[in-house]
Amino acid sequence: IILGPLGNLWSERSTRITELQQSIERGNNLLDRETTITRRWSDMQRTSLSKNSSSAEETVITAANQWGNDSGITFTSFKPQWILYDEDYQTYDCRANATGDLESISRFVFALETASLPVRAEEIEITSRDDSGNNLTLALRFSGLQFKGDNQQ
Repeated sequence: IILGPLGNLWSERSTRITELQQSIERGNNLLDRETTITRRWSDMQRTSLSKNSSSAEETVITAANQWGNDSGITFTSFKPQWILYDEDYQTYDCRANATGDLESISRFVFALETASLPVRAEEIEITSRDDSGNNLTLALRFSGLQFKGDNQQ
């Protein structure tokens, strides 16, 4: 009568201790990365797209065209739109379809991901248009970050 409930209590206590240890470990990892996270957040605020939406649009579209020309891909469609998430920020989401070979698509994605602009790839899908895999189609969604109000430094 006593051992059953006491055993269950002991087991629940062990599970709770394990959960707390994992939580402490996650907290310590966050503290270790605090300066990196803080610096990155500061950089994001400093380098976000211009508060002027038309200027921000032009910057992203010009950059995407430059990456496309440099890499050798051919855009078949490009559909940008603003998405408001909060009164403090919004993103300029771009859906693009392009064709090219593996090397040109790789160069384009690399240019996008390493750009100094505050853009990042959200979705990437590559499909082959022939049996040899030399003619590929890239379906991509990427977004640029724009802070509104006083958050942009």
